[in-house]
Amino acid sequence: MNHLSSFILPVIILWLVFRFYIRTLNKLKRYEVVIEESKKNVDVALAKRYDTISQMINVAKSYARYEKNTLTELAKSRASHSIEDFNTTIKNQDQTIDKIFALAEAYPELRSSDEFLKLQNEIDDENEQLAAAKRIVNNNISMLNQEVVSFPNSIVASMNGIKELDFLSEDNLENKKSIDSFDYEI
Repeated sequence: MNHLSSFILPVIILWLVFRFYIRTLNKLKRYEVVIEESKKNVDVALAKRYDTISQMINVAKSYARYEKNTLTELAKSRASHSIEDFNTTIKNQDQTIDKIFALAEAYPELRSSDEFLKLQNEIDDENEQLAAAKRIVNNNISMLNQEVVSFPNSIVASMNGIKELDFLSEDNLENKKSIDSFDYEI
């Protein structure tokens, strides 16, 4: 009986380790799938925003034909894959929107155009959708990162090349931390 128990105990331990490994690996892989799915929501929001920016450019072009350079620098990348690609696309689109709004300041008739105002409202809605999608992606990345750095899950992650992911960034975060620039005049 002693010989049998000395054989069964290592088999049970090996089975438990293997079971832990498979469960942990499956959990990490599920997180990766969830992150990819949530990144698709950001991609959809960016595509909608891209289309709206394109429409805004066309409207602005009708008011300012000679401002072609400002208007043709539209963020060309819509299909993003990595977090870095998403961050770059968002930044490029934000810069393009800023340029269009600056142009609208120079052309009051553009700024008061019903079509431009409608598109401006669409951009506001799309910015909210994009922000929500970014929060979901970052939340999912946080869950994966917590698993990747937790022992003993970190061993399984390392063995399978699963690493911590970067978060989608928020531009101008430093400017949003201070209230010094607020205009308090009434």
